[in-house]
Amino acid sequence: MSIDLRAEKPKKTAQELVTLLREEKGVTFSIMNEDEAASYLSERNNYLRTASYRKNYQKYLHTENKGKYINLDFAYLVELSTIDYHLRTILLRMCINIEHAMKVMLVETVSRADGEDGYQIIDDFIKECPSVLSDIAQKADAVFTKDLINKYFDICYVVDEGPILRTEVLSSNCPIWVFMEIIGFGMLTRFYEFCIKRGLLSGDQLPTNVLNPVRSLRNACAHNNCLLNNMGATSDTAPPEIISQFVAGLSDIPKVGRKKKLTCRPLLEIVCMLYAYKSIVSANIYNTGMQELKAFADGRMIKRIDYFSPNFLVTSSLEFLQKIIDNLI
Repeated sequence: MSIDLRAEKPKKTAQELVTLLREEKGVTFSIMNEDEAASYLSERNNYLRTASYRKNYQKYLHTENKGKYINLDFAYLVELSTIDYHLRTILLRMCINIEHAMKVMLVETVSRADGEDGYQIIDDFIKECPSVLSDIAQKADAVFTKDLINKYFDICYVVDEGPILRTEVLSSNCPIWVFMEIIGFGMLTRFYEFCIKRGLLSGDQLPTNVLNPVRSLRNACAHNNCLLNNMGATSDTAPPEIISQFVAGLSDIPKVGRKKKLTCRPLLEIVCMLYAYKSIVSANIYNTGMQELKAFADGRMIKRIDYFSPNFLVTSSLEFLQKIIDNLI
């Protein structure tokens, strides 16, 4: 690394960070004053997360303000962070509902399938995807899974040098209805793909290239990662064709805007999640989740939309989300 980050980015107090935002970044403090901003950065949120939303704003390219942000007030950063927080909270619940619905569907599918006893399919999956044993071994001592794992898997605890125990899974005698309670979303998507190859599912309703973005979104929400801090960034990955067709079939979403917004990875992942939600969760769960999401989109999300009126990137992205949600109610 050519840059000495310790010298370039030393530790700063909240007040010093406010000064940096004003002097070097051109951020104004007309809505929240500098003392309020310093309190926010020291008590409610950190600088790295809050300042990351500045990527949604353009910089001056010329004049004495070159390199500083255009029309960016600190309160706008706070508002985007708040919107993002509420959105992540709702989306995580929806992702968990998708995960639960998938597990219920897979158990039911295998239960109804002739020639499947519920055990052999797990043995065959482990042979094709042996890395699942490492995932299970890591959960062998977890409070919520250890009893199931120790009952249905042969566990070996190996003492390495020192007091550290290494856990290994030697063999399994696990049925699918137990397996579903042990694996996480990532391994669930791999098992779902395995069931498609086994001929138990068609994969047409919910392709794996839609589930993978859902898994990514679920992990981002669960780890409290920012979603909306760079809505102008484009992805090299084209949206799945089924998602492009899905959005094309919705009303009041122009073709140009549709293509542009689906190149933004977080927006694409949210749309994939909504497609999966519509495809697999029960009607009651769907209605409850979508009503909560719509209440947010029509309420808290646009509560201070006037903050962003000069910023087409932000307003058009929020409007895109709002229109997608309106179409799905």
